[in-house]
Amino acid sequence: MNKQGFTLVELLVVIGLIGVILGLAVPTTRDILTVNNLKKVSRQIIGMERQLRVEAVRDQTDYILMLDISRASYYVITSDMTPEKRDEIKKNAKKFPAGVAVLDVITQKDEKISEGIVKIRFGRNNICTPLIIHLGENEERMTLVVNPFLGIVAVYDQYVEISPDDGFGQDTVKKGEGSAL
Repeated sequence: MNKQGFTLVELLVVIGLIGVILGLAVPTTRDILTVNNLKKVSRQIIGMERQLRVEAVRDQTDYILMLDISRASYYVITSDMTPEKRDEIKKNAKKFPAGVAVLDVITQKDEKISEGIVKIRFGRNNICTPLIIHLGENEERMTLVVNPFLGIVAVYDQYVEISPDDGFGQDTVKKGEGSAL
């Protein structure tokens, strides 16, 4: 007599293994799905900064990241583009997710820009503009300190009043308030 099927012990082992796998996968999946838009935008800006620095040197062309604060959007142009091409790219600017805004940008000259378009140049000679970007979404705030000379971006999960002299001349992570990316 040949019986086909599974024993109760085998079924319990399989159910237990499925439970363990789900227990490990659900928190990771939940975090991926619920990451807020502010963190997504900060990662996006940091990724663009790194990519444009590399492409500028590789292509021997100055790239300019245009942050349109008023429209919560951005686009990238090159220094040798025609005005017509720049206008076309500007019309197709990428928008930040709803609710996320660039609150202001502080330049190396300690100039605080909170409206209009901010130009961030990535030079073919690997010289980039150091700056501080403040982002916001509802009540949440985030500060990005872009220090191209050290090759790091410090990220603070709050609006940090930091002077360019403090942020650009040293590794801001050592202050214990942020994390480097």
